[in-house]
Amino acid sequence: KQWYHRRVREAVVSTQSTGDWSSCSYDTSHNCAHSEDVYLECAGSSDESTEGNFRLVNGLGESAGPGEWALLLYNGGTVCDDGFEMTEADVICKELGFSSALDHKNGAFLDIQDNLSINLDDVDCSEGSSWSDCGFSMDHNCGHSEDVFLLCIGEEIPQPFTLMDENQQTNSNSGLLLYYGGTVCDDSFDLNAANAICNAMGY
Repeated sequence: KQWYHRRVREAVVSTQSTGDWSSCSYDTSHNCAHSEDVYLECAGSSDESTEGNFRLVNGLGESAGPGEWALLLYNGGTVCDDGFEMTEADVICKELGFSSALDHKNGAFLDIQDNLSINLDDVDCSEGSSWSDCGFSMDHNCGHSEDVFLLCIGEEIPQPFTLMDENQQTNSNSGLLLYYGGTVCDDSFDLNAANAICNAMGY
């Protein structure tokens, strides 16, 4: 039974077995019906990956956009400012899909901070690197007065893939595969493609 109805968007073909989405090709036209929609189950938890676990939130805990000061979260907890400079700010803003960081600061400015754990410390990135190249510690010796706030600029780029479960929630590791909100056709879809997409979502 189809959980909900969206137009089929893509037919995905994996060209290599590298597990990397960049090694895949796809076609934006299709001759598919929703009976060919891909359902996918990814092993593990996306929290086990360093990719895609950052958020910027305002004082209500809601997602913040470009051009506004926001509290940086990693896996739902704050980030300590030990060793945190503009290089680290820029890498994380880009990881979030923004073009760059304009500024960063630290402090206990929001009521919600007291209810959060501190999940990341000693972030160390090189200029021009990506988040996967950065060092960090999951242990800390910090207080919330050292929580990092970021000011990112540029348009946020949406994440292409999501999995929607039968309750239309997108925080599961299994469900209907969506690409920019549309379903994915199973023509030529194989385990290589499945692995690449799971990896792209942080599993």
